[in-house]
Amino acid sequence: MKVAILDGYVDEPTCLGVPPYLSTYPRYVAGALIKSGLPEESITYTTIDAFRKNVKEKEKIVTADIVFVIAGLTVPGRYLGGTPITAKELEEIGKFPMFTIVGGPMQFGFSMRGGTLAKRLDLSGYNLIVKGDIEKAALIIGKSLLEGKSLPEGNLEFKITPREVDLIAPLGAFIVNEHPNFPHIICEIETYRGCERKRHCSYCTEKFYGNPEFRTIKGIEKEVRELFNHGVKFFRIGRQPNILGFMGKPTEGDFTKPSSETICTLFKKIKEIGNIKTLHIDNVNAGTIAVFPEESEKALKCIATYDTEGDVAAFGLESADETVIAKNNLKVTPEGIEKAIEIVNRVGGFKERENGLYKLLPGINFLVGLPGETKKTFEKNKDFLKKILDRGLLLRRINIRQVMVFEGTDIADMVKNPKTRYKREFEKFKQFVKEEIELPMIKKVFPTGTLIKDVLLEAYDGGHTLGRQLATYPILIRIPDKLPLNMMIDITVVGHRERSVIGLPYPLNINKVSLKLISFLPGISKRTASDIILKRPFKNKEEFLKLFSGLEKVVQYITFE
Repeated sequence: MKVAILDGYVDEPTCLGVPPYLSTYPRYVAGALIKSGLPEESITYTTIDAFRKNVKEKEKIVTADIVFVIAGLTVPGRYLGGTPITAKELEEIGKFPMFTIVGGPMQFGFSMRGGTLAKRLDLSGYNLIVKGDIEKAALIIGKSLLEGKSLPEGNLEFKITPREVDLIAPLGAFIVNEHPNFPHIICEIETYRGCERKRHCSYCTEKFYGNPEFRTIKGIEKEVRELFNHGVKFFRIGRQPNILGFMGKPTEGDFTKPSSETICTLFKKIKEIGNIKTLHIDNVNAGTIAVFPEESEKALKCIATYDTEGDVAAFGLESADETVIAKNNLKVTPEGIEKAIEIVNRVGGFKERENGLYKLLPGINFLVGLPGETKKTFEKNKDFLKKILDRGLLLRRINIRQVMVFEGTDIADMVKNPKTRYKREFEKFKQFVKEEIELPMIKKVFPTGTLIKDVLLEAYDGGHTLGRQLATYPILIRIPDKLPLNMMIDITVVGHRERSVIGLPYPLNINKVSLKLISFLPGISKRTASDIILKRPFKNKEEFLKLFSGLEKVVQYITFE
């Protein structure tokens, strides 16, 4: 019996699975099948990109007896590392002759972009459509195969417990070695699912997961250790709506009180596993920080102690308009998120190494198209960002997206068309953020000379090579020449754009690199770059500076090997 897992990629508020990210879903399904008793050699895995492009990878699916398909985008974005499965592909795979199962966040509806109503797909070709947890369905299917029982069919709901997740998560680590991007992948790690709020944000699908159910620190540690032993060095503790809510103390209010001791223990134990190159977080509820500033600051200090540099605490502001906040029951006021930004700057706004990255900085999300939005909403959003910039506070990331509406959320009863009626104001707001906020902020966060380590070269854009760290919300780096892809290098920042930086390989071998790269060194003109090409090779910096006096500052970027 051959069982295949097809990763169509997921992107939801608490989990990202588009390469280089690898979500929990396929790993959990593989682990559940192992836990049920199936041998490892009977289980195979591939991604939708590999399925499209590689005949051998496609054979894994078309020759299998049973296929699990995982898909769903509840907060779709633009992706450099892969292209998620389309509605047409999902429907076609369901018509394959083998036993097919589909699950993941697509259970809430499907769309490839914001500003739309998520639609229900025709998945009637699948033998089993999973509501709830596809990994629980995998446990039952694996056991049924071994016992010779009939497999569950239809549109069925399954629910897994945190205890079961702790058991299956480590067992599914083996599939990472089949990922086409391996070893250049970053694994999402779950601490809990479900939101602690008693009344949820109007648009959010996290409420469908119910009240928070926490995994154990021991179970999380065991999973990370097993992934590490299989060669994974990059991790994001991202599969939860609020890392400060992990094992928090329930209160009568909307937010649990953070347990800094528990969070400290979790990150300390993970960091001690081995030479982990990335240990980052994702979602932080700024409302928790606003209500419990002291305990939140303690917890954030622990995270900033044990994480790796370049980490981002992502806040969901969504809107700085009080009317929109009230109408959609949003998590926090502008004053509350300003306080949260200030606290994260205080605990994480230091550099771990000389010329390196800031340890932990905040990021904020804006959501356009919410009920109550007016032309004034965009002005209030602008004023909020201007205030943050004027105060000298740092933001690593500003994300602007349009709301997607799912059946069963509160917003579904309030709007028929989720697109903003104020398209002109929306476009002007995006342009304002790019030019007047992001560009000066990027110059502050990544000043010239900043060293960014372990940059994965992923794609070409004209004559540029695009690269990113395997990190949470990594900055896009443009290297002004074509370099070999799928390799990791260190770079140093030499320029800035609205949403990216210009970087050069570090150190730059002045005796071998192209004229184009030399001309991007700070303080070097094209004429000087041409002279350097004509007069190289240089034995050392003394010989270089003897021929090119006045370029002392350039020596910090180059080598003479």
